[in-house]
Amino acid sequence: MSVIVIEVLALLAGLTGLGFLAKAALTRTRPGVRLRQEANRLEIDRAAALTCPIHGVQSEESLVRLPDGGTLCSVCYREAVHGQLPS
Repeated sequence: MSVIVIEVLALLAGLTGLGFLAKAALTRTRPGVRLRQEANRLEIDRAAALTCPIHGVQSEESLVRLPDGGTLCSVCYREAVHGQLPS
């Protein structure tokens, strides 16, 4: 019974060590830094795509998809297409 407990503890220690090595590789090596920078860029691009220059940050559901693939906030869409000002 004690052999099984020791084997389980050794396995957990090995997995913990492997986790620390993986985290160090992702935070301190060039490919890891590149991956983090790419993730940051994607997050910034997504936030910028959800921001109307006139009306500020919009939810993704309130944006209108245009035929050319771009997006427009619903208030700007109403103003541009229907000529209606928001009430």
